[in-house]
Amino acid sequence: MVIKKYRVLMYAYDGTGLGHLARLVKISQGFSPNIDVLIVSGHEALNGHLWGDFNYIQLPNSYVEREKGFTNSELARKRVADLNLIIRDYKPHAFITDYLPLGKRCELYPIVAKGDYLKFFILRSDIGGYTLTHNDVFSQRNIYYLSEKYQRIFIGSDPSITPPFTYEWLPKSIIDKMQYVGLVVVPIDETKVEETRKKFLNNHYRKWIVCSAGGGKMASQLMRACLDLSQDNRFEDFQFDIILGPYSPLCLNEFSSVLNASNVRVHTSLPNLSLLNASADYVICSGAYNTLTESMMGRRKTIFSFSVQNDDEESEQSTNIASFSKFYDIRRIPSLNELKDYVWQNIHNSNALKSYPSLYINGGMNICREIEKTLEKSDYHA
Repeated sequence: MVIKKYRVLMYAYDGTGLGHLARLVKISQGFSPNIDVLIVSGHEALNGHLWGDFNYIQLPNSYVEREKGFTNSELARKRVADLNLIIRDYKPHAFITDYLPLGKRCELYPIVAKGDYLKFFILRSDIGGYTLTHNDVFSQRNIYYLSEKYQRIFIGSDPSITPPFTYEWLPKSIIDKMQYVGLVVVPIDETKVEETRKKFLNNHYRKWIVCSAGGGKMASQLMRACLDLSQDNRFEDFQFDIILGPYSPLCLNEFSSVLNASNVRVHTSLPNLSLLNASADYVICSGAYNTLTESMMGRRKTIFSFSVQNDDEESEQSTNIASFSKFYDIRRIPSLNELKDYVWQNIHNSNALKSYPSLYINGGMNICREIEKTLEKSDYHA
Protein backbone atom coordinates (compact mmCIF):
# COMPACT_ATOMS: atom_id res chain seq x y z
CA MET A 1 0.00 0.00 0.00
CA VAL A 2 1.40 3.39 -1.05
CA ILE A 3 1.27 6.00 1.69
CA LYS A 4 0.47 9.41 0.22
CA LYS A 5 3.05 11.94 1.26
CA TYR A 6 1.51 15.14 -0.08
CA ARG A 7 -1.96 16.35 -1.05
CA VAL A 8 -2.50 18.56 -4.09
CA LEU A 9 -5.75 20.43 -4.75
CA MET A 10 -6.54 21.55 -8.32
CA TYR A 11 -9.34 23.96 -9.25
CA ALA A 12 -10.98 24.75 -12.60
CA TYR A 13 -13.68 27.39 -12.88
CA ASP A 14 -16.96 26.60 -14.67
CA GLY A 15 -16.30 27.63 -18.25
CA THR A 16 -18.44 27.04 -21.32
CA GLY A 17 -15.80 24.61 -22.60
CA LEU A 18 -13.66 21.90 -21.04
CA GLY A 19 -10.24 23.32 -21.90
CA HIS A 20 -9.07 24.46 -18.47
CA LEU A 21 -10.47 21.44 -16.68
CA ALA A 22 -9.14 18.96 -19.27
CA ARG A 23 -5.67 20.49 -19.02
CA LEU A 24 -5.63 20.14 -15.23
CA VAL A 25 -6.80 16.52 -15.53
CA LYS A 26 -3.89 15.81 -17.91
CA ILE A 27 -1.46 17.36 -15.45
CA SER A 28 -2.91 15.37 -12.56
CA GLN A 29 -1.97 12.12 -14.32
CA GLY A 30 1.73 12.96 -14.11
CA PHE A 31 2.22 12.95 -10.36
CA SER A 32 4.06 10.09 -8.68
CA PRO A 33 2.05 7.55 -6.62
CA ASN A 34 2.89 9.21 -3.33
CA ILE A 35 0.94 12.36 -4.30
CA ASP A 36 -2.79 12.47 -3.64
CA VAL A 37 -4.65 14.75 -6.08
CA LEU A 38 -8.15 16.18 -5.72
CA ILE A 39 -9.75 18.11 -8.61
CA VAL A 40 -12.52 20.57 -7.74
CA SER A 41 -14.83 22.26 -10.25
CA GLY A 42 -18.43 23.10 -11.01
CA HIS A 43 -18.09 21.53 -14.45
CA GLU A 44 -20.85 18.98 -14.93
CA ALA A 45 -18.50 17.18 -17.33
CA LEU A 46 -16.43 15.99 -14.38
CA ASN A 47 -18.69 12.98 -14.15
CA GLY A 48 -17.72 10.63 -16.96
CA HIS A 49 -16.72 12.99 -19.77
CA LEU A 50 -12.96 13.12 -19.21
CA TRP A 51 -10.29 10.50 -19.76
CA GLY A 52 -8.22 9.47 -16.76
CA ASP A 53 -8.39 8.09 -13.25
CA PHE A 54 -8.72 10.93 -10.77
CA ASN A 55 -10.53 11.97 -7.60
CA TYR A 56 -12.83 14.94 -7.78
CA ILE A 57 -15.50 16.98 -6.04
CA GLN A 58 -18.17 18.44 -8.29
CA LEU A 59 -19.59 21.71 -7.02
CA PRO A 60 -22.95 23.16 -8.16
CA ASN A 61 -22.52 24.54 -11.68
CA SER A 62 -22.62 28.34 -11.72
CA TYR A 63 -24.51 28.57 -15.01
CA VAL A 64 -27.19 26.14 -13.84
CA GLU A 65 -27.50 27.88 -10.48
CA ARG A 66 -27.84 31.29 -12.16
CA GLU A 67 -30.75 29.96 -14.22
CA LYS A 68 -32.42 29.08 -10.92
CA GLY A 69 -32.34 32.77 -9.99
CA PHE A 70 -29.18 33.09 -7.90
CA THR A 71 -27.22 36.31 -8.38
CA ASN A 72 -23.49 36.37 -9.13
CA SER A 73 -22.73 37.64 -5.64
CA GLU A 74 -24.81 34.85 -4.08
CA LEU A 75 -23.05 32.27 -6.23
CA ALA A 76 -19.64 33.67 -5.27
CA ARG A 77 -20.43 33.50 -1.55
CA LYS A 78 -21.68 29.93 -1.88
CA ARG A 79 -18.59 28.90 -3.87
CA VAL A 80 -16.27 30.47 -1.28
CA ALA A 81 -18.07 28.59 1.50
CA ASP A 82 -17.86 25.29 -0.40
CA LEU A 83 -14.16 25.76 -1.12
CA ASN A 84 -13.40 26.68 2.49
CA LEU A 85 -14.99 23.42 3.65
CA ILE A 86 -12.98 21.43 1.12
CA ILE A 87 -9.75 23.13 2.20
CA ARG A 88 -10.54 22.49 5.85
CA ASP A 89 -11.19 18.79 5.29
CA TYR A 90 -8.60 18.01 2.63
CA LYS A 91 -5.73 20.09 4.10
CA PRO A 92 -3.71 20.45 0.88
CA HIS A 93 0.03 20.97 0.75
CA ALA A 94 -0.24 22.59 -2.69
CA PHE A 95 -2.90 24.36 -4.73
CA ILE A 96 -2.99 24.63 -8.56
CA THR A 97 -5.21 26.63 -10.87
CA ASP A 98 -4.97 28.22 -14.30
CA TYR A 99 -6.28 31.18 -16.29
CA LEU A 100 -7.54 33.42 -13.44
CA PRO A 101 -5.40 33.63 -10.27
CA LEU A 102 -8.36 34.54 -8.04
CA GLY A 103 -11.05 32.66 -9.96
CA LYS A 104 -13.92 33.90 -12.11
CA ARG A 105 -15.62 35.85 -9.29
CA CYS A 106 -12.78 36.08 -6.76
CA GLU A 107 -13.94 32.81 -5.22
CA LEU A 108 -10.29 31.82 -4.76
CA TYR A 109 -9.38 34.88 -2.71
CA PRO A 110 -9.45 33.08 0.69
CA ILE A 111 -7.44 30.18 -0.74
CA VAL A 112 -4.82 32.38 -2.37
CA ALA A 113 -4.58 35.21 0.16
CA LYS A 114 -4.79 33.22 3.37
CA GLY A 115 -3.99 29.58 2.68
CA ASP A 116 -0.85 28.16 4.31
CA TYR A 117 0.25 25.94 1.40
CA LEU A 118 2.17 26.30 -1.84
CA LYS A 119 0.32 27.84 -4.78
CA PHE A 120 1.04 27.33 -8.47
CA PHE A 121 -0.45 29.05 -11.51
CA ILE A 122 -0.56 27.71 -15.08
CA LEU A 123 -0.71 29.63 -18.36
CA ARG A 124 -1.42 28.12 -21.78
CA SER A 125 0.23 29.16 -25.07
CA ASP A 126 -1.99 32.20 -25.72
CA ILE A 127 -4.15 33.91 -23.13
CA GLY A 128 -6.66 35.38 -25.56
CA GLY A 129 -6.04 38.94 -26.67
CA TYR A 130 -5.26 42.28 -25.04
CA THR A 131 -8.40 42.58 -22.91
CA LEU A 132 -8.14 39.12 -21.33
CA THR A 133 -4.40 39.50 -20.83
CA HIS A 134 -4.35 42.95 -19.25
CA ASN A 135 -7.77 43.25 -17.62
CA ASP A 136 -8.38 39.69 -16.47
CA VAL A 137 -5.32 37.47 -16.08
CA PHE A 138 -2.71 40.16 -15.41
CA SER A 139 -4.85 42.90 -13.91
CA GLN A 140 -3.09 45.04 -11.30
CA ARG A 141 -4.89 43.15 -8.55
CA ASN A 142 -3.89 39.77 -9.94
CA ILE A 143 -0.29 40.88 -10.49
CA TYR A 144 -0.09 41.61 -6.77
CA TYR A 145 -1.38 38.17 -5.74
CA LEU A 146 0.74 36.36 -8.32
CA SER A 147 3.79 38.21 -7.03
CA GLU A 148 3.09 37.81 -3.35
CA LYS A 149 1.20 34.53 -2.99
CA TYR A 150 2.06 32.19 -5.86
CA GLN A 151 5.23 30.12 -5.75
CA ARG A 152 5.62 29.56 -9.49
CA ILE A 153 3.94 30.42 -12.80
CA PHE A 154 4.21 27.58 -15.31
CA ILE A 155 3.90 28.42 -19.00
CA GLY A 156 2.41 25.40 -20.75
CA SER A 157 4.04 26.20 -24.05
CA ASP A 158 7.25 26.19 -26.05
CA PRO A 159 9.25 29.47 -26.42
CA SER A 160 8.89 29.03 -30.19
CA ILE A 161 5.11 29.26 -29.79
CA THR A 162 5.00 31.81 -26.97
CA PRO A 163 8.19 33.93 -27.15
CA PRO A 164 9.53 35.38 -23.88
CA PHE A 165 8.95 38.93 -25.16
CA THR A 166 5.22 38.19 -24.79
CA TYR A 167 5.61 38.84 -21.07
CA GLU A 168 8.36 41.47 -21.03
CA TRP A 169 5.89 44.21 -20.08
CA LEU A 170 5.18 42.49 -16.76
CA PRO A 171 7.03 43.43 -13.55
CA LYS A 172 10.21 41.53 -12.72
CA SER A 173 8.49 39.94 -9.70
CA ILE A 174 6.21 38.08 -12.15
CA ILE A 175 8.79 37.27 -14.81
CA ASP A 176 11.15 35.77 -12.21
CA LYS A 177 8.43 33.25 -11.26
CA MET A 178 7.74 32.15 -14.84
CA GLN A 179 9.01 28.82 -16.11
CA TYR A 180 8.47 27.26 -19.54
CA VAL A 181 7.49 23.62 -19.12
CA GLY A 182 6.33 22.64 -22.62
CA LEU A 183 2.91 21.96 -24.08
CA VAL A 184 0.55 20.17 -21.71
CA VAL A 185 -0.35 17.15 -23.78
CA VAL A 186 -0.28 13.38 -23.28
CA PRO A 187 2.01 11.76 -25.88
CA ILE A 188 0.34 8.85 -27.72
CA ASP A 189 2.64 6.10 -28.99
CA GLU A 190 2.16 3.94 -32.09
CA THR A 191 0.87 0.98 -30.09
CA LYS A 192 -1.94 3.08 -28.63
CA VAL A 193 -2.71 4.51 -32.09
CA GLU A 194 -3.03 1.06 -33.62
CA GLU A 195 -5.22 -0.15 -30.74
CA THR A 196 -7.50 2.85 -31.17
CA ARG A 197 -7.78 2.40 -34.94
CA LYS A 198 -8.65 -1.28 -34.54
CA LYS A 199 -11.33 -0.39 -32.01
CA PHE A 200 -12.95 2.54 -33.83
CA LEU A 201 -12.14 2.33 -37.56
CA ASN A 202 -14.19 0.00 -39.75
CA ASN A 203 -11.88 -1.58 -42.34
CA HIS A 204 -14.54 -0.99 -44.97
CA TYR A 205 -13.62 2.71 -45.08
CA ARG A 206 -10.53 4.18 -46.66
CA LYS A 207 -9.82 7.05 -44.28
CA TRP A 208 -10.97 8.26 -40.87
CA ILE A 209 -12.05 11.83 -40.06
CA VAL A 210 -12.66 12.92 -36.43
CA CYS A 211 -14.60 16.17 -35.85
CA SER A 212 -15.10 18.17 -32.64
CA ALA A 213 -15.52 21.81 -31.69
CA GLY A 214 -15.47 22.27 -27.92
CA GLY A 215 -17.47 25.04 -26.26
CA GLY A 216 -16.86 28.15 -28.37
CA LYS A 217 -19.60 30.48 -29.55
CA MET A 218 -19.60 29.03 -33.08
CA ALA A 219 -19.09 25.40 -32.05
CA SER A 220 -22.60 24.40 -33.11
CA GLN A 221 -22.11 25.94 -36.56
CA LEU A 222 -18.87 24.00 -37.03
CA MET A 223 -20.54 20.75 -36.00
CA ARG A 224 -23.46 21.36 -38.36
CA ALA A 225 -20.97 21.94 -41.16
CA CYS A 226 -19.19 18.68 -40.31
CA LEU A 227 -22.46 16.77 -40.27
CA ASP A 228 -23.24 18.22 -43.69
CA LEU A 229 -19.75 17.33 -44.91
CA SER A 230 -20.21 13.70 -43.89
CA GLN A 231 -23.15 13.42 -46.31
CA ASP A 232 -21.20 14.69 -49.32
CA ASN A 233 -20.90 11.86 -51.86
CA ARG A 234 -17.20 12.54 -52.31
CA PHE A 235 -16.63 11.29 -48.76
CA GLU A 236 -18.75 8.16 -48.91
CA ASP A 237 -15.70 5.92 -48.34
CA PHE A 238 -14.54 7.98 -45.33
CA GLN A 239 -15.57 7.13 -41.79
CA PHE A 240 -16.66 10.08 -39.62
CA ASP A 241 -16.76 10.30 -35.84
CA ILE A 242 -18.43 13.59 -34.90
CA ILE A 243 -18.29 14.61 -31.24
CA LEU A 244 -20.78 17.38 -30.41
CA GLY A 245 -19.52 17.97 -26.86
CA PRO A 246 -21.32 17.54 -23.51
CA TYR A 247 -22.54 21.17 -23.50
CA SER A 248 -23.69 21.28 -27.12
CA PRO A 249 -27.23 22.61 -27.67
CA LEU A 250 -27.56 20.42 -30.78
CA CYS A 251 -30.10 17.61 -30.55
CA LEU A 252 -29.30 14.27 -32.16
CA ASN A 253 -32.92 13.92 -33.33
CA GLU A 254 -32.30 16.81 -35.73
CA PHE A 255 -29.92 14.67 -37.77
CA SER A 256 -31.87 11.49 -38.49
CA SER A 257 -30.46 11.21 -42.04
CA VAL A 258 -26.91 11.43 -40.69
CA LEU A 259 -27.57 8.95 -37.92
CA ASN A 260 -28.81 6.45 -40.49
CA ALA A 261 -25.65 6.76 -42.57
CA SER A 262 -23.37 3.75 -42.18
CA ASN A 263 -20.16 5.79 -42.31
CA VAL A 264 -21.07 8.32 -39.59
CA ARG A 265 -21.14 8.04 -35.80
CA VAL A 266 -22.35 11.03 -33.79
CA HIS A 267 -21.42 11.22 -30.10
CA THR A 268 -22.49 13.61 -27.38
CA SER A 269 -19.07 13.15 -25.78
CA LEU A 270 -16.17 10.70 -25.66
CA PRO A 271 -13.92 10.57 -22.60
CA ASN A 272 -11.06 9.25 -24.76
CA LEU A 273 -11.41 11.85 -27.52
CA SER A 274 -7.68 12.60 -27.28
CA LEU A 275 -6.98 9.05 -28.49
CA LEU A 276 -9.24 9.56 -31.52
CA ASN A 277 -7.63 12.91 -32.31
CA ALA A 278 -4.20 11.27 -32.20
CA SER A 279 -5.20 8.23 -34.26
CA ALA A 280 -7.35 9.61 -37.10
CA ASP A 281 -6.18 10.30 -40.66
CA TYR A 282 -7.70 13.79 -40.57
CA VAL A 283 -9.08 16.00 -37.80
CA ILE A 284 -11.55 18.87 -38.14
CA CYS A 285 -11.61 20.96 -34.98
CA SER A 286 -11.59 24.36 -33.35
CA GLY A 287 -8.40 26.30 -32.72
CA ALA A 288 -8.46 25.46 -29.01
CA TYR A 289 -5.16 24.57 -27.31
CA ASN A 290 -6.15 21.10 -26.10
CA THR A 291 -7.70 19.85 -29.33
CA LEU A 292 -4.88 21.11 -31.55
CA THR A 293 -2.13 19.68 -29.37
CA GLU A 294 -3.94 16.35 -28.98
CA SER A 295 -4.35 16.12 -32.75
CA MET A 296 -0.63 16.79 -33.24
CA MET A 297 0.16 13.61 -31.31
CA GLY A 298 0.25 10.06 -32.68
CA ARG A 299 -0.39 9.54 -36.39
CA ARG A 300 0.86 12.20 -38.78
CA LYS A 301 -2.17 13.88 -40.31
CA THR A 302 -3.67 17.05 -41.77
CA ILE A 303 -5.69 19.10 -39.28
CA PHE A 304 -8.43 21.45 -40.47
CA SER A 305 -9.08 24.13 -37.87
CA PHE A 306 -11.63 26.92 -37.41
CA SER A 307 -11.85 29.51 -34.64
CA VAL A 308 -15.21 29.07 -32.92
CA GLN A 309 -14.85 31.94 -30.47
CA ASN A 310 -16.48 35.35 -30.50
CA ASP A 311 -14.78 38.56 -31.57
CA ASP A 312 -13.48 39.44 -28.09
CA GLU A 313 -11.61 36.14 -27.90
CA GLU A 314 -10.84 35.70 -31.59
CA SER A 315 -7.11 36.23 -31.28
CA GLU A 316 -6.54 33.21 -29.02
CA GLN A 317 -7.70 30.45 -31.37
CA SER A 318 -6.55 32.33 -34.46
CA THR A 319 -3.12 32.75 -32.88
CA ASN A 320 -3.03 29.05 -31.95
CA ILE A 321 -3.80 28.02 -35.52
CA ALA A 322 -1.17 30.36 -36.98
CA SER A 323 1.49 29.44 -34.40
CA PHE A 324 1.06 25.66 -34.41
CA SER A 325 0.84 25.50 -38.22
CA LYS A 326 4.55 26.33 -38.33
CA PHE A 327 5.19 22.98 -36.63
CA TYR A 328 2.45 20.78 -38.06
CA ASP A 329 0.20 20.45 -41.11
CA ILE A 330 -2.67 22.60 -39.83
CA ARG A 331 -4.94 24.32 -42.35
CA ARG A 332 -7.18 27.19 -41.29
CA ILE A 333 -10.71 26.75 -42.64
CA PRO A 334 -11.51 30.04 -44.40
CA SER A 335 -15.29 29.74 -44.08
CA LEU A 336 -17.76 27.09 -42.96
CA ASN A 337 -19.59 27.61 -46.25
CA GLU A 338 -16.44 26.42 -48.00
CA LEU A 339 -15.74 23.48 -45.69
CA LYS A 340 -16.68 20.65 -48.05
CA ASP A 341 -14.68 21.89 -51.02
CA TYR A 342 -11.79 23.07 -48.85
CA VAL A 343 -11.37 19.70 -47.11
CA TRP A 344 -11.73 17.75 -50.36
CA GLN A 345 -9.09 19.86 -52.12
CA ASN A 346 -6.64 19.77 -49.22
CA ILE A 347 -6.74 16.07 -48.40
CA HIS A 348 -5.15 15.61 -51.80
CA ASN A 349 -2.51 18.21 -50.99
CA SER A 350 -1.32 17.07 -47.57
CA ASN A 351 1.97 18.06 -45.96
CA ALA A 352 1.48 15.68 -43.03
CA LEU A 353 4.71 13.81 -43.77
CA LYS A 354 6.78 16.95 -44.18
CA SER A 355 9.67 17.36 -41.73
CA TYR A 356 8.73 20.04 -39.16
CA PRO A 357 10.70 21.46 -36.23
CA SER A 358 9.84 19.66 -32.99
CA LEU A 359 8.14 21.24 -30.01
CA TYR A 360 8.67 20.80 -26.28
CA ILE A 361 5.62 18.71 -25.29
CA ASN A 362 6.18 17.29 -21.79
CA GLY A 363 4.49 20.13 -19.93
CA GLY A 364 2.30 18.01 -17.69
CA MET A 365 5.12 15.78 -16.46
CA ASN A 366 7.44 18.74 -15.99
CA ILE A 367 4.88 20.62 -13.89
CA CYS A 368 4.41 17.58 -11.66
CA ARG A 369 8.14 17.08 -11.21
CA GLU A 370 8.71 20.73 -10.33
CA ILE A 371 5.87 20.77 -7.81
CA GLU A 372 7.05 17.55 -6.19
CA LYS A 373 10.62 18.86 -5.93
CA THR A 374 9.33 22.08 -4.36
CA LEU A 375 7.23 20.15 -1.87
CA GLU A 376 10.19 17.96 -0.93
CA LYS A 377 12.25 21.09 -0.20
CA SER A 378 9.48 22.72 1.79
CA ASP A 379 8.51 22.25 5.40
CA TYR A 380 5.13 20.76 4.52
CA HIS A 381 4.40 17.23 5.68
CA ALA A 382 1.43 14.92 5.30
